[in-house]
Amino acid sequence: MDYSKIYEQYYGKISRYLAGIVGQMEAEDLAQEVFIKVGTSLDNLRDPSKVSSWIFEIALNTAKDRLRHRSSMKSGGDSLTPLPEEDQAGGMRDTKVRTPEENLEYSSMIECYLGFVKELPKLYYEVYVLGEFEELSDKEIAKRLSLPLETVKMRLHRARTRLYEELRTHCRCYQNERGELMGDLKSSRNPKCFKA
Repeated sequence: MDYSKIYEQYYGKISRYLAGIVGQMEAEDLAQEVFIKVGTSLDNLRDPSKVSSWIFEIALNTAKDRLRHRSSMKSGGDSLTPLPEEDQAGGMRDTKVRTPEENLEYSSMIECYLGFVKELPKLYYEVYVLGEFEELSDKEIAKRLSLPLETVKMRLHRARTRLYEELRTHCRCYQNERGELMGDLKSSRNPKCFKA
């Protein structure tokens, strides 16, 4: 696999994804860190068709590490590292910014969602990842996979239906005080979900 093509195709998507977890200020630095990891681990990728979910998983783990570090710095009282929820002038918390704990919960929710995505049957998984993560249209997916357009639409619908059922059955979703979608696991079906 060609690293430069992967970088070109995924860098912007990963930056936007990370901005939603850690904030815009840190997203660029983390994206660079993610692609260093991608470059050093690319030879270990067993299934090139799963490169998209593999990169997003690396990004999520990198963000979780950063959030844990940020949280430990806050509890350790390191005054040299300003936290984004603190206002530089008056020390007032910005209610538009997630706390480190909320960021960990949010990233755990995303990790759980990705776990359910990985459990999709291969036929559904490949069209779902191309549509949701790579943001390809149904026609572009059909062309890339050499499938009829109706087959792609059917598989996308079935993948989304299956994910919806899994999430509805095993997760409790709610909105926090800022209206952001959050969630936690109702059962122990996927034990790695929602653990910091």
